[in-house]
Amino acid sequence: MKTTTELIAKEGWKPLIIALFGLLLSVLLNWNFLAFVFLAVVLCMAYFYRNLERIAEDIADDCVLAPLDGIIKNIQNKEDGIHLSIKKPICFCGMLRMPLAKFGKAGEAMELERVFGLKNGKSATGKHIKIAFKRDRDSETMLYLTLYPRNFSQLFLYFWDLDFKLGERLGFFLSGDAELVIPLEAELKVNIEDKIYAGQTLIASFKE
Repeated sequence: MKTTTELIAKEGWKPLIIALFGLLLSVLLNWNFLAFVFLAVVLCMAYFYRNLERIAEDIADDCVLAPLDGIIKNIQNKEDGIHLSIKKPICFCGMLRMPLAKFGKAGEAMELERVFGLKNGKSATGKHIKIAFKRDRDSETMLYLTLYPRNFSQLFLYFWDLDFKLGERLGFFLSGDAELVIPLEAELKVNIEDKIYAGQTLIASFKE
């Protein structure tokens, strides 16, 4: 696994530019207190929207990688699969990444647009979004990721072409909660309170 760092995710450009403009204006007008506040905002924006580029190498196609950064808060076995409840703090990197080698359901993007009014690369606030994935070799094996953004949090999706490799970016999720459902036959590799990292942490593997 090679990890390189790009500075800022594109979703953070607008708030960062606004904060920088406020900082510049405060400095020009000698508003020292506001300048300090805007400087703190700029630093926070740069941290919250940092873009950690992770490239998966030599990962077996029977593996499930974490689709987001976060902390596993609960694990439950239910009839439809193993449910992992994940907390995504704002201080964790917000990139969403492909957990499998293929996107799951053709037409899913059209359904998201119809139900939620989403457009490619646009944000959704206060909605819960469910995404389905499937394995390359077994179309019956499905994973489901449900995202619950916090109020005023940002959720961007850009998987309209449905053509992604394992670990590639498919969106941005600033903060909130998530639920990942994997098949019961998968062998779980994580535990409650584990920190997971998108495109890097091995969540589970499928028993052949």
